[in-house]
Amino acid sequence: MRVKTLIIIVLLFAFSMTRAQMNDALLERIDFNDTTLINTDFLNSTLADYIDSAQNQELSAESQMYNYILAADNILKNCTTYPMYKYVYQYLISGFSELGANLVVDYMVRLPHLEYLDANDEQLNEIISIAESYNRVKIGCKAPDIECVTIDDKLFNLYAVEDRFTIILFWSYSCPHCRDLIKELAEFADKNEHITVVTVNVSGDLKKVRRLLKKTGSKKYHNIFESEGWKSQIVEDYAVDMTPSLFLLDEDKVIIAKPFDIDEIIEFFD
Repeated sequence: MRVKTLIIIVLLFAFSMTRAQMNDALLERIDFNDTTLINTDFLNSTLADYIDSAQNQELSAESQMYNYILAADNILKNCTTYPMYKYVYQYLISGFSELGANLVVDYMVRLPHLEYLDANDEQLNEIISIAESYNRVKIGCKAPDIECVTIDDKLFNLYAVEDRFTIILFWSYSCPHCRDLIKELAEFADKNEHITVVTVNVSGDLKKVRRLLKKTGSKKYHNIFESEGWKSQIVEDYAVDMTPSLFLLDEDKVIIAKPFDIDEIIEFFD
């Protein structure tokens, strides 16, 4: 762990010259002490634009990740109050996790600049717990176990699945892309041996969810309906904050990928 941290520090220094390439004027537009900006289009779009300014097409993919790390670090060092740090931290780590920027997420779970934050112990522990939730589901980690009753009233245990690969999909009925993905995954799994699909619905009417899942006709599906929705333990264990969210596990239930869509899944198995 210390070696990996040292490597990141060295590379951050090596890429410090790219700081000038980023549009620092964007950050100067933000008053990070103004908590009324939290969750506004202005703050979100300005942060997104700043991250975009860190892109450099001349860099390798790995080098680009260190550019993103530097950008995230530049942003967080401006967040010295608890409300702003918490919001911006969640915004960034969620976005980079969604992008599959795992090296950036690895850096962010170390909670950069937290030591300078004006916060009490309870507030610090809340931010630490956010980081820990993402740390549990990094690529290379064992997936949190899932023990529950399926939508068909059957007992389910993730670690009892014996297929070589398991795909976990968190989805919402109101999300059209999710509904399409339900059908596409069923077709893909039925054509490929040694793949089991676990679907976890976090939002939707039970009757409509049942009807849609029945249409897939896939025997390789284990379907879970979370009555507690976004507040469920499974959602918390997997640090899910958007749908669809996908996890690909190997036979030992180690997370080996977090695909963005069906195309990335197909590409993985080609």
